Amino acid sequence: MKERTLLLGNGPVAWGIAKALLSENMPVMLVTPDTAASAAADDPTPLLEVCTETRVSHCTGSAGNFQVALGHPHGTPPLSFANIVIAEDGIQRPLFSLYGLSPAPTVLSLSEIRKILASPSASELALSAGKTAVFIVGLAGESYPHVVEAVMESCLTLQTEQGMKTMILTRNLKVGASGLEAMYQKTRDAGVVYVKFSDTLPTFQQDAAGKVGIAFMDDITRMPFTVQADITVVDEAIDPSPYLKDLSRIFCLDMDSARYIQSDNVHRLSVFTNRKGILAAGASRGVLSPSAWQSEVQETAITLLSLIKGTLTTPGNKAEIDAGACVRCLTCFRLCPYHAITLNTRPVVMTDACERCGMCAAECPAKAIRIDDLRLQAVSERLKPMPIKNNNAAFTPFLVAFCCTRSAGRAKELAILYGLSLPDRLSIVEVPCSGSISSEYLLAAFQHQADGVLVFTCHEGNCHSERGNILAARRTVHMKNVLKQIGIDPNRLLLKTLASNMAAEFAENANKFEKQIAKAGPLGINL
Repeated sequence: MKERTLLLGNGPVAWGIAKALLSENMPVMLVTPDTAASAAADDPTPLLEVCTETRVSHCTGSAGNFQVALGHPHGTPPLSFANIVIAEDGIQRPLFSLYGLSPAPTVLSLSEIRKILASPSASELALSAGKTAVFIVGLAGESYPHVVEAVMESCLTLQTEQGMKTMILTRNLKVGASGLEAMYQKTRDAGVVYVKFSDTLPTFQQDAAGKVGIAFMDDITRMPFTVQADITVVDEAIDPSPYLKDLSRIFCLDMDSARYIQSDNVHRLSVFTNRKGILAAGASRGVLSPSAWQSEVQETAITLLSLIKGTLTTPGNKAEIDAGACVRCLTCFRLCPYHAITLNTRPVVMTDACERCGMCAAECPAKAIRIDDLRLQAVSERLKPMPIKNNNAAFTPFLVAFCCTRSAGRAKELAILYGLSLPDRLSIVEVPCSGSISSEYLLAAFQHQADGVLVFTCHEGNCHSERGNILAARRTVHMKNVLKQIGIDPNRLLLKTLASNMAAEFAENANKFEKQIAKAGPLGINL
């Protein structure tokens, strides 16, 4: 089935995505290492296949035709999928050790108390009026808003339905999420006691029976207090699934510093990865509250349908490798941030996966890769000197600015829209990514009588191609050294970083550079 989606996960987000796709008559294979499925489709359908106790072992191909090998016990041939969604749940890790506590019948994790409260009977705890339940949240580090929400809901249930006394010990209570301020006030009205610490934290003493005594100094009254907890509930950290590390390696995906399947890059929002056709959803891309799950499901389903319909295809010419010129150095294979190059006796570009960043063409030592509209000849045609408006005026330098179309290109458009003043003889050359700005481009600009050359890239960490701006900066430094060696002031070449909304900064940098070059005078050298 050509449009089948491989869905990796077994939690509420994964099953929500599955049901959303099935409602559009899109075939889905849900694969999980778990021994059993946590849910099922509302109605039996041949469009859904569920594989438990199964892991991905290998993947080739690109968007529209991924070939994925699944690690069944007896092995099976690779299966074809149009797209892949990674929606693995996170791991909830109770923080007992941070407080010197050990799990016990009366010392529970937040997940355990919620499970008990959701069951028809709460006999496991012998919950009864008058007893005291102490919740610890955000004392050892940052607290997640949805963890705070779960703590408040549990306290409210114990306080109003069980008649228990509840207390929340906290240092950093995150109530910025939607509805949490109202929930906070509701718990206060119900009698939940909050004790907030700043400098001195409470101490915990757990006896042989498991009960916990808590001693602390009140920050406001500066008086010592002790509390004997009948039930102690400890908060949890949310860790990424260890399986994500394997999936990152198998699918060649960038991870962020916390080891989630999505780099810290604005261009990946909300569910994209560095590979077209592979999406990250739910706890696979970060910590999300349950209240955000439904919007995550909807966003993923909409993006998948757009991919299938081809509306997210990158327009323009894609990279092509000249087999006769290729020396098989594999520079392109190692460099491509989208993993759009595969090996088939020699490197081959997978057109559907190519985002035409041009990094491969700029770095190819044999110049065996071309993108038609980014060839040196095509770029040179855009480097014709700008005419001088007033021949009697003082020297007006001819400037060339190479701009990433996603950042400086848009900043330039905004500058024009806002009516900001720009240099009279500024020629703009937009490229899909600054990673395509080769040394040949820079030299060609000077050969076409440019008095100064600007290179505008994205800020570090904001490059759609992850490292295109870094490569552009490296080449700019190299070209500065070349200019110095041939007797040209290297300050005639300048690199700046911009975001797409920085119209004023675009104009300011261009105008300042014009004044600098005007002071230096005409280049006056034919290269």
